[in-house]
Amino acid sequence: MNQAVLTQTAMMKTTLTVAAAIAFAALPVAAQAPRPIELGIDAGVTIGLGDNSTTEIDVPAQAFRVGFPISPRSSIEPKLRLNILSGGGDTFTSYRAEMGWLYHFGSSRYPGAYQRAGAYVRPFAGLVGVSDGDSHTSGLLGIGLGYKMPLISRLSSRFEANFAHRFGDFDGNEIGLLAGLSFFTR
Repeated sequence: MNQAVLTQTAMMKTTLTVAAAIAFAALPVAAQAPRPIELGIDAGVTIGLGDNSTTEIDVPAQAFRVGFPISPRSSIEPKLRLNILSGGGDTFTSYRAEMGWLYHFGSSRYPGAYQRAGAYVRPFAGLVGVSDGDSHTSGLLGIGLGYKMPLISRLSSRFEANFAHRFGDFDGNEIGLLAGLSFFTR
């Protein structure tokens, strides 16, 4: 294995370990607070901008996310996407791991108030990569603006538009459109 692949693998493991540590550190805070944990799944369209761009359409599911409330108006949200395509003896894997911070503008009209309903902003950072024999990993920074709308007691719909920039081997910008469901534990 060459040095670049080893460095990228080490960077990926370190980032995922830090993301997992933050997520698990938020568990005791979430357990003590009366606010619910948000479990969600999103369908999405990601449109690359620039010369070598691609468009990805993922329906019914693009990513799985878990929101851990840290205050009445904010939560930390790890998010993971993994795609594996295999055929003809070849395997192609793409992955994306994000850590976001949601600030809920929300409304106190609904039970559970801020995390369940209303507008939010979501800055995020993460890693995105592909493996097809060679491995390429890039850093990712972005921001999203969205809206949550309650459907029933512990279920909300969620819509978001976001912009992100990839750093690394495959520099570029992208626009994402997401539509999802959020289930709240309480």
